[in-house]
Parts: sequence; C-alpha cells; structure tokens
Amino acid sequence: MKFAFIEAHRDQQWPLAIVCEVLGVSRSGYYRWRERQQQHGPQQVRHQALTAFLLQCARLQHGVPGYRKLWREAQDAGFCCGQNQVQRLLQRVGYRSCTALKPGYRRGRSSLPVLPNLLNREFLPGRPNQAWVSDITQLRCHEGWLYLAIVMDLGTRQIVGRAMSPINSAQLVVTALEQAWKKQEPTGAGLLFHSDQGTQYRNEDVMTWLNDRNITISMSRRGNCWDNACAESFFASLKKEWTHPLGMLSRDEMAAEVRYYLDEYYPHTRRHMTLGGLTPSAYTAAY
Repeated sequence: MKFAFIEAHRDQQWPLAIVCEVLGVSRSGYYRWRERQQQHGPQQVRHQALTAFLLQCARLQHGVPGYRKLWREAQDAGFCCGQNQVQRLLQRVGYRSCTALKPGYRRGRSSLPVLPNLLNREFLPGRPNQAWVSDITQLRCHEGWLYLAIVMDLGTRQIVGRAMSPINSAQLVVTALEQAWKKQEPTGAGLLFHSDQGTQYRNEDVMTWLNDRNITISMSRRGNCWDNACAESFFASLKKEWTHPLGMLSRDEMAAEVRYYLDEYYPHTRRHMTLGGLTPSAYTAAY
C-alpha cells in the first residue's frame, strides 16, 4: 500500500527520498516493487504473447527458421513488432535456429594434434582390415540431435562399427572403434584408420586407443571433405534413402531405423557399384 501511495503521488513536489523516509520504506524497495508491477503491465503481456507465438511457429517448423523468418510470420499474424524486438525476445528464451551453426562445430584453432593424410584418397576396395574410415553425422529428432559415428572397412565397404548418442563426444568414436575391433579381430599392425580433423578424433582418448593397438592414424586435410569421401557418401545415402523419407521421429525410433539400415538393408540388400554391383556382405563372402 505504501509503494502504491508513492507511485500515485510521484508527480507532486515531494522528493522521493523524503517520501520514503516519512513512510519508513527504502527507495530500493520501491524500485523493486515498481519493476515487478511493470512485468505484469500491458507491454509485458504483449511480449509474452508474441514470444509464445514465435516459439509455436518454430516448433511447427522443427526449429529451422531464424528470427527474420519468424518476424515475418508474426507480422502476417497481425503482431506489431520489429526484427530487433523479435531477435531480443528469442535470445531471452534461448532459441536458436538449428541451421545457424552446425552442432559440434567450433571456430578457431585447437592445440590438439593433426596428423597427415596417409590414405591419400586410395578408396578402391581390397582386402579387409587394411584401411578403416570413420566419420560422425547428426540426425534431427523430436528431442534434438542424435549423433551417429561409424567405422567402415574400406576394403569391403562393410560398416564394422557404429555408435549413437545424444552427445557428440570422443566416447562415441571409442565405442564405434571397440565394436569394430571386436567384430573384425584385426592384428592392428598394417591397419590404417582415417578420419577428418574433428576434435573427437584428435581427442587424447581416441589417440591412445589407436596407438595402444599399433594402428596407423591418417587425417583429412583441413576443410577437405573429399579426403574422406567414402564416409561422407555413406551418410548421404543413409539420409537420402532412409531417414529423410521417414520424417520427424523420436530418438529411440530414429536409432531403431538406423540400426536396421546398418545391420540389415545396407550390408545384405543394397548393391554397391564400387563392389561390382554386389552387396557388401556378398563381396566379403566372395573375396
């Protein structure tokens, strides 16, 4: 009641400090009360309604549009707002377009080791366990991203190791490598492992795992996806042939579909022209 009295008589000649002293309240308490009142004012109500509309539009479009496109959606819906206002409101609630920055990407240079490209684009099939290539991709799901790491035997084009997780980390790579090692049982010596320069592959845990087994490490040149073309091409086929037509799924549903593609369709049904029109499993059996 005292703060309301002060607010009602602010325009009169009495200084705020004197009024607060007479009523036995602090100026800081009055300002906090005034801020709380403004938060429930007409402007705040409009901001809340606009923010709710923007987030609803973003959800319906799977988090794709940025603030400019959402601003146009708001204008078409009758909201009176500017681009900067929409940007501030979205930043306040932590919204960011899923196309704004590739997940796991970091700008700047890293102190982690980078090794030379020993594979040198020698992608022709041959004997198993001579060269493994690996990469990580992300799959959009209802709850967010699902990361998939694969290890491909370059000689047979078989996917010999895989791992999936909501978190993109070096452990994802180690899990895929351990699965490949258990399945293939290579000697280690004479085996080449090739990847890009992602921080997951330059991580100490991954490097140690490979070095302990005497595996030779090779890395693509910086920013050159063609140096790891086989892994990149596999992910393109996975998405074009299988995951994109399915639409938006939960992480569990997406993981089940990916497992079926990797374990059943790709090795036993999908013919590979590089293997002379054979499936990877048929080529392996005939080798």
